[in-house]
Amino acid sequence: MKKVVGLATAVLSATAVANAGNLIVANSDIEMSGGVSAGYFYTSNNDRNNEDYFTVSTFAIDLTTKANETIGFTVGFGTTKHPALLEPNPEASFEVEYGWVSIRPMENLTIDAGKLLTNVGYELFHTYENQNYTYGLVWYGQPLNYAGLRATYSVAENLDVYVEYSHDTAGSVSVVNPSDAFAVGYMGSAYGIDYAVSYFDYNKTKNLIDVVFSTEYEGISIGLNFDYQWMDDTAKEELANQGAAKIDDSAYGIALYLSTKVDVFELPVRLEYVNDGSATKTDGTVVCEGIYGVAGDDAWSFTITPTYRPADNTYVRVEFAYVSTDGKGFTDDKGNEKDSRTFIGLEAGFIF
Repeated sequence: MKKVVGLATAVLSATAVANAGNLIVANSDIEMSGGVSAGYFYTSNNDRNNEDYFTVSTFAIDLTTKANETIGFTVGFGTTKHPALLEPNPEASFEVEYGWVSIRPMENLTIDAGKLLTNVGYELFHTYENQNYTYGLVWYGQPLNYAGLRATYSVAENLDVYVEYSHDTAGSVSVVNPSDAFAVGYMGSAYGIDYAVSYFDYNKTKNLIDVVFSTEYEGISIGLNFDYQWMDDTAKEELANQGAAKIDDSAYGIALYLSTKVDVFELPVRLEYVNDGSATKTDGTVVCEGIYGVAGDDAWSFTITPTYRPADNTYVRVEFAYVSTDGKGFTDDKGNEKDSRTFIGLEAGFIF
């Protein structure tokens, strides 16, 4: 998921994207970049008869320009799957995935209007931008892209603050559909550490505070994403109206990202823990799985993705991931409920 401008630069430096050059479209000031990735994947307990499948995970093209010092634009189109541990093979269609016009009315102030990419979280929008193929449990409970307006002010060389208003109605507590949302935050770097702190408020639904750190220590890339979320009273009242007698109205998640590189080989690892909860009736019937959507009170995951990069803009990687939940939230092809899932995949990608 492509996130904050300052932090994304640090994250991308750990991937091939940082080294992939942009193509300049002839006779224009438009820069073009993007990527294609595809592979073969297997997922256990995914409630489908065929648990293995081939897929094109991403075909994406980005166009950006800065025609002058005052106005420019960014647009990304294509088809991008976001294979999460909780939803490993989602549907995807060809579309304009994000795009905005950037206006600079004064020095240090930029206003973006259009379909924005969120500033929340560590994992970026396209699979080839991330160290792992799958998206994690923490990512699953965060915003992604939405129509909105964002104003960003550069306080100093390594410190930006922002405020935004959006019509994000996705990724929230399922019992209430918000009409809008707003967010504030800041991002920057200090002492070799890139950081971002965000507050995101879904109207009458839920709120979240998100903190991201990334750095490098003795050749090891380190990323940390902490998320704390809680429900608004409106959501809790709706759950109560649906018969919920016990409501866990807050949750938190933490994801640790580690990666080491030796020549053309990388070994990224992701470790996660989510403490969620649920809303249940007196007889134990689940009304809502909770804020992150995991079954039961908590869940954890482990992902390892050995990667071979024969060139700066190409890669081949295999991935093994395992997720375990406190409750039985998965179903095998025979209809049996399970409390864990295993994911195995092979993906190749080209970035331009």
